[in-house]
Amino acid sequence: MEDAAHIIGHTIYLALAGMKKPSEDLEDRARVWNYMQNFWMDTDPAILLPEVARICAESKYSLEELEAIYWNEVRPAVSFNLLMLPAPEWAGFEIEWLKQRILCKSRYGKSLPIKWLSPYSAGWWRKLKTAIVLRRSAPAR
Repeated sequence: MEDAAHIIGHTIYLALAGMKKPSEDLEDRARVWNYMQNFWMDTDPAILLPEVARICAESKYSLEELEAIYWNEVRPAVSFNLLMLPAPEWAGFEIEWLKQRILCKSRYGKSLPIKWLSPYSAGWWRKLKTAIVLRRSAPAR
């Protein structure tokens, strides 16, 4: 389990690193948002995991920034999709709707949620994080 010092330190790190607010970084963020939303669609995320990892690995964001985007921007905006049965969306939300929803629901600048309270999201974050690290450490082709 994460301790409070780590969570607070993570929030301070993002502020010191100069991570822009979502509204000030729409063009670059939108591509990552669009792919990350697949973890909350009514499909098997494992199918798209390699492509999501590629997009994230190729982005300008550090692993810590990607984690904040996953937990504090994308998840609050689209996790409702899996709470409704049947899930209303399975192919991904239209990008303009997604942008507006994330800007409305974003937890930017706040500490990351306690992950053990969200085992589904935590499990997919671990898999995505591993895939991003592997992609970034692989020799360039």
